[in-house]
Amino acid sequence: EFVPSSPIVPIGDDTLLFANAGMNQFKDVFVGLTQPQYRRVVNSQKCLRVSGKHNDLEEVGKDTYHHTFFEMLGNWSFDDYFKAEAIEWAWQLLTKVWGIEPDSLWATVFQGDTEDSSPPDSDAKSLWPKVTGIPHEKVLFGGKKDNFWEMGDTGPCGPCSEIHIDLGPEMCGMKETRGHRCAVNAGCGRFIELWNLVFIQYNRDAHGELVPLSAKYVDTGAGLERIAAVLQKKRSNYDTDLFMPIIDCISEISGHKYTSKLHNQIDNAFRVISDHIRSLVFAISD
Repeated sequence: EFVPSSPIVPIGDDTLLFANAGMNQFKDVFVGLTQPQYRRVVNSQKCLRVSGKHNDLEEVGKDTYHHTFFEMLGNWSFDDYFKAEAIEWAWQLLTKVWGIEPDSLWATVFQGDTEDSSPPDSDAKSLWPKVTGIPHEKVLFGGKKDNFWEMGDTGPCGPCSEIHIDLGPEMCGMKETRGHRCAVNAGCGRFIELWNLVFIQYNRDAHGELVPLSAKYVDTGAGLERIAAVLQKKRSNYDTDLFMPIIDCISEISGHKYTSKLHNQIDNAFRVISDHIRSLVFAISD
């Protein structure tokens, strides 16, 4: 079932200044306060990340793929399908429907955490090659920062599987950084996260213990702007038709030309201004 985006300014949720993820409007389902209206849901959620845990404000303009406002494409399962289906369907959409080259994709799974006794996601590690055909060596273990989702200090949580795309060595924006090596989650523009599959299967109690949930959930998020850049074969999200009309107007008004370069003060300003204009328009309209 397609569920429309909730407003950027959340209604009835005083814990958030702005909607920052697709799961916000389903939070009461995850914590057991309400029953889901549907077992399977898809949507495109308007998100604004300018503060708090999810804050992309300081990254905007410096790279090709961060924004304060973006649309998060998502699919959810409320105690219906789980890891195998979520992984297989994400892969099929990326490679079969959208035609992204399978050899360019990598996957990550949770490696576990000894500090809080979080177990590794062995299920996802074995499922990725089994249901997609991706080589075992391209399924990488990742730490808690990138591969474990938690709503807060307590409550529903679970391991994540990220899907990354290798855009080629020429997209690295850290070539001048001493000791840098291009790799998944290494921070350069060569490897970009396209999709995050969250498997909510635990509840963390007040003692920090992980208790398996009786009902399991899938919560996924893919950035529309990043998908658009890949499908339009652009080197940057800002080069897509989502941003170029705004950038062209800025160029006409300012008299400066946008060259799509990184580490360039004028181009950085183009990206910041176009991003902030977009954010303001959507926020004010809501």
